[in-house]
Amino acid sequence: MISYIVVIGIILLLLGRRKICNNIENKHDHAIIIGGSIAGMTSAAYLSKYFRRITIIESDDVLNEILINCTPGQLLDYRCNLRNSNSLGRSGVTENFQIHVLQGEGRKILFELFPNLENKLINEYGAYLASSKRHFRVLIGDVLLNRNLTEDLSWFCIDRFTVETVLRREFLLQFHPTQIQWITNTKVKDLIVSPSNHGSRTTRRGLFVARTICRKDNSSGRYTSSLKWLKEHFQLIVPTEQLHVETGYVSFLGERLRTGNVELDSFHVGGRAAHAPHHNKGFLTMPIRKMQTSDENSLGLISNFAVYCVNGEYPPNDNFESLLEWAREHLPIDYYLIIKSTKVLSPLLPYRRAFDHRKYVERVGRKWPRNFLLLGDAMCVFNPKNGQGMTHACRQARQLNQIFEQKYSLEDISYIYNRQASATSEECWLGSTTNDWAVPTLKLIRMDQNGIIQTYSSTTSSPPKIPLFMQFLQWYPYSLIQCASKSGELSTAFLHVVFQEKSPFSLLKPTFFCKILFSSIVHYLKLTKQFFD
Repeated sequence: MISYIVVIGIILLLLGRRKICNNIENKHDHAIIIGGSIAGMTSAAYLSKYFRRITIIESDDVLNEILINCTPGQLLDYRCNLRNSNSLGRSGVTENFQIHVLQGEGRKILFELFPNLENKLINEYGAYLASSKRHFRVLIGDVLLNRNLTEDLSWFCIDRFTVETVLRREFLLQFHPTQIQWITNTKVKDLIVSPSNHGSRTTRRGLFVARTICRKDNSSGRYTSSLKWLKEHFQLIVPTEQLHVETGYVSFLGERLRTGNVELDSFHVGGRAAHAPHHNKGFLTMPIRKMQTSDENSLGLISNFAVYCVNGEYPPNDNFESLLEWAREHLPIDYYLIIKSTKVLSPLLPYRRAFDHRKYVERVGRKWPRNFLLLGDAMCVFNPKNGQGMTHACRQARQLNQIFEQKYSLEDISYIYNRQASATSEECWLGSTTNDWAVPTLKLIRMDQNGIIQTYSSTTSSPPKIPLFMQFLQWYPYSLIQCASKSGELSTAFLHVVFQEKSPFSLLKPTFFCKILFSSIVHYLKLTKQFFD
């Protein structure tokens, strides 16, 4: 799940030629990246081909001695015992300990950029490769996905805390400080627009320099101050949309013990995904590390667990007994038994700041400042129920690389990137928000290009009006999932979309559409017959 990566703003500084070549003499001079989490490091790795120098400015103390030098066992102990990540330098990532998924396409991008990372995570840190055919089981609402898949897709199972820590070590080994410099414990207060003698148009497209000081009221990623800065310096208003569905998670680590049910013990990834408006509670589990044990009752896996809800019906986190009672009352019996049979290894960590926030940067067009980019959460934040976050940011970083490969003038890259990266955000946005529109307590906040803010709430006299296209999307995925429960082919196609290996629109191909439409008509006729009988 994602959720959630610290995402970045990128400021590209041009002091060299406009055309990009691989020769070091023709590289641009300097790129500054605000935010040094997975998205920042991925972007820096790609941009190292096009810039002589890169500076990563990170607000947290991510290069402290504990994180850089700890052993795999010590890292697991830190992960299990801390109630938050503040003492290990990650105060800026409040969702760091919740479940995250490194989906298929994100995994591909990271492991291509950092060739030693995959083997290190598997062989030294116990990362687990789970089979979608043998180890995966998930309910969406009350529908169980078919496990007779046409392909055996694998889930790369590891926690974000470990991935980010080990990735940062690999990054330091791969890139010399003279090429990529880190400035930690530092926040960006402002960006300075270069003077211009050619009027506002050139000033709007001027060069930008990051001035860094220690300050606590500005952040990158999902809490970026970029919109405020754009308005103050350029009178530029970016249209936005926010959806708040009162989502709340409680996450913990535990050792999986046998339940006595072979079927339950055989699945390692999955659970029950909430599906509003009738199924507002969910449960997720994913292994983060294999473990050596002589206990015959153990499955040999340390897993991350999350119980969650939408609609403000938050699970308790005061003690495990209360959480277990909540699970017994609100979850299917199978998932209650899994939680009951788990040896808890960490505190119960709540998280209630999940929301959807889309910045429509593509609508600004060429008014957007030259050499300034938003990437990942800084552009689009998701309610992390589909685990899009890390992969979404990695895909946008790869798009930026592809744009540079095409040798565009640097002054055009921001405009081109906004259009292409927004298309990636839109795919993830639709996947995340479609069901959020069905949540009874939905609150919608929109700001248009004139800065006029409108708020709609399902609990007031001005409820949000569901767009017609969104109504279709609410019908189609649920009907698809109903069909997928009986079809391994549809389930496989659905998982490819979840892994972000294929576009959601691939599920609209004629053979799928006709099959789903036929199934819906048959289901409707059965209900009609039962009504008249």
